[in-house]
Amino acid sequence: MSEILIINGSARLNGDTQKYISRLMEGLDYQQINLLEHYFLPYHYDNRYPPEDQFEGFAKEMLYHKHIVFATPVYWYAMSGRMKNFFDRLTDWVTTKKEVGRNLKGKTVQLIAVGTDGDLPDGFITPFMRTATYLEMDFKRYQYFNSGNLITEDELTEIRKSFFSFMQD
Repeated sequence: MSEILIINGSARLNGDTQKYISRLMEGLDYQQINLLEHYFLPYHYDNRYPPEDQFEGFAKEMLYHKHIVFATPVYWYAMSGRMKNFFDRLTDWVTTKKEVGRNLKGKTVQLIAVGTDGDLPDGFITPFMRTATYLEMDFKRYQYFNSGNLITEDELTEIRKSFFSFMQD
């Protein structure tokens, strides 16, 4: 099993977010979960979900990997709705299933964001950093890709070195 898990929150399986995931991760061993391929409801305070809700099954994959990379397009200046639902559902792991949530402690977190603006909107990375801190995970860094800009192989090599530099420590 690979050490790296990518959680892709895009509404398109082969969109720009996947294109940048594939380029950044080329040659590396990783596993990927596409939230689009899983049925899960938004968070409910009563923690009751129908049997067809798949959150527990696929989200527990996080427990088997050392490094978690969230990948999301920038939709209306924020993470995708599917990614937001995923983050909201982590609430289950800090309320009724604390023993599961505690197992995230010490894992590293990174972010890949893809959008059309020149830069990420102010505050975009805050939910990722603060969630990692709350769960005692180590937020390492983020990488923003502007889908309108071409990235050369040399630039991509430098981005890879920087993005994964902590793994060589």
